[in-house]
Amino acid sequence: MCGRITQQLSPDRIGELYGLRAMPLSPDRKPRYNGAPGQDFSACRVEQDGARAIVRLRWGLVPSWARDTRTGSRLINARAESVHYKPSFRSAFRLRRCLLPVDGWFEWRNRSRGKQPYFLTLQDGSPLSFAALWERWDPSAAPLETFTIITTAASPGLEDIHHRQPAIIDPRWFTEWLDPQTPLPVLLELARQPHDGPFERRAVSARVNNVRNDDPDVLTPLSGSGLL
Repeated sequence: MCGRITQQLSPDRIGELYGLRAMPLSPDRKPRYNGAPGQDFSACRVEQDGARAIVRLRWGLVPSWARDTRTGSRLINARAESVHYKPSFRSAFRLRRCLLPVDGWFEWRNRSRGKQPYFLTLQDGSPLSFAALWERWDPSAAPLETFTIITTAASPGLEDIHHRQPAIIDPRWFTEWLDPQTPLPVLLELARQPHDGPFERRAVSARVNNVRNDDPDVLTPLSGSGLL
């Protein structure tokens, strides 16, 4: 499960990550420190001319055949084990894959006194690229483009926090992931392979539980949080 992410990368950094010129910063774009489903995020995909582009997509996949957009609230994640045959995802998995650049994500660990939130990111501060799928819902003159994040089994260094984690695509495999012609077995291998990190596991305050707390303070570590 992945239900909260941080995306504070600058347009220049996103452009550099995917080998593109930075896109102009739109007036409605702002950093997401406590980003949640239903919000818009920057993503990289291949357009019809074969060129990479940075686009804004809403989190929560709405299939083209959906009756309304409420479907998106139930399709924020897609399991790597079944993404290639589930009706909601199979077409997008074959033809409409994208990369979601993030600084990290939040996960909650069950404890006797309640759930402890953690911010998970790479130790060296490098950005992560989540494996994602996108769709266009176009029943009217105002089409909606949405995405879902693929999840896979957690890496050994994270499984004590949660048994699932976002599927992370290494920069070496960006081209294969985005190319509509990549064979299905290769795609499944990329989606199912957990990233080894090394990760920073940062215990943070319960402020992150409230999506309205979308500020840098939600990333402040609690005393005693450590690295793995």
